[in-house]
Amino acid sequence: MKLGLVAMSGVRAANPELTAIGLTLPGFVERSKVIASLPSLSLLTLAALTPPDVEVEYREIVDLRAEPELPRDWDLVAISTYSGQVLDAYRLADACRERGVPVVMGGLHVTARPGEARAHGATAVVGEGEVSWPRVIEDFRRGGLRDEYRPAEGEWFDLADAPMPRYELLDVSRYNRLTVQTSRGCPHRCDFCASSILLTPKYRVKPVEMVIAEVRRIREL
Repeated sequence: MKLGLVAMSGVRAANPELTAIGLTLPGFVERSKVIASLPSLSLLTLAALTPPDVEVEYREIVDLRAEPELPRDWDLVAISTYSGQVLDAYRLADACRERGVPVVMGGLHVTARPGEARAHGATAVVGEGEVSWPRVIEDFRRGGLRDEYRPAEGEWFDLADAPMPRYELLDVSRYNRLTVQTSRGCPHRCDFCASSILLTPKYRVKPVEMVIAEVRRIREL
């Protein structure tokens, strides 16, 4: 079995028509380019939760229109995206499904609107991916992926159980920095913040010794 992990990493601040008439958002673009240039820590973590007999390949897509053809030997594709790239993510999901490759989608946008992902034939992973991922792999191997996965009521992921992200899947020469997660969620419950409300039910911190181990792992690359 071969698993393709795809991070939609591009930034779209304006379409060509708006840019042509002079509408730009330079501050947003520059800040977003920095964020988009970081690898997907969530996918690298899911890779670490994937059984060792599954071959895993990580790919980032900045602009689907400029992307060469994706590998044809993937048996399952998992796509992580945010709202700014979700339309390209859906186009990619459509293309994979046309070739008969099952697709799993997750992230904040899919958590907020899982029905959109399902409408494109993809399995929607709602909330924290670490909770559902083992079930996703097990069901796929049995030939019966569900339309949607989500944590049970009161179920959440303990960061003390987090595996070492598979940084070795990256071509580290492409990045000027790598990310380490030290906490998740927020101690506040602001009604305008989608992330802390939708993705995780409570604020948690990762044990300090685990954070230090991840920093040391990155320095080894």
